[in-house]
Amino acid sequence: MKTLKKAGTQINKVFEWFLTIAVVSMAVYCVWGAVSTDKGDFYVFGYKPVVVLTGSMEPFMRTNSLVIIKSTKDIKENDVIMFSVDETMVCHRVAGIDKEGKITTKGDNNETADFRKISLDDVKGKVVVRMNFLSVVIERFRQNG
Repeated sequence: MKTLKKAGTQINKVFEWFLTIAVVSMAVYCVWGAVSTDKGDFYVFGYKPVVVLTGSMEPFMRTNSLVIIKSTKDIKENDVIMFSVDETMVCHRVAGIDKEGKITTKGDNNETADFRKISLDDVKGKVVVRMNFLSVVIERFRQNG
């Protein structure tokens, strides 16, 4: 019985170390990716962390929340995508795709669709994870920075 308890305790310790390493690695990845976005595309295994800077997608994505973008060109209506317009990165929802493949986007918090349609070449990826709970923490860092 003692050997089973001892084995269980060792398994728990290994699991705790693995979980700690995974959480710390994810935190470093998110911070590094969010900080280095101005230095080009930072994708790891096709994913990129991005800090949302405006409220155009609220309440779906809060200002200063962190989202993870998956690099893909497989875009459908209602996906939330990140795209570039005049070297500015924007996250908006796909409102429609016309027969020529031009994409109409709209921020959830905006009354009208975006004026300019975009092409698939402008798309950097789509939002696959959103972490609104981090918006308070990121906002404090941005205020103090």
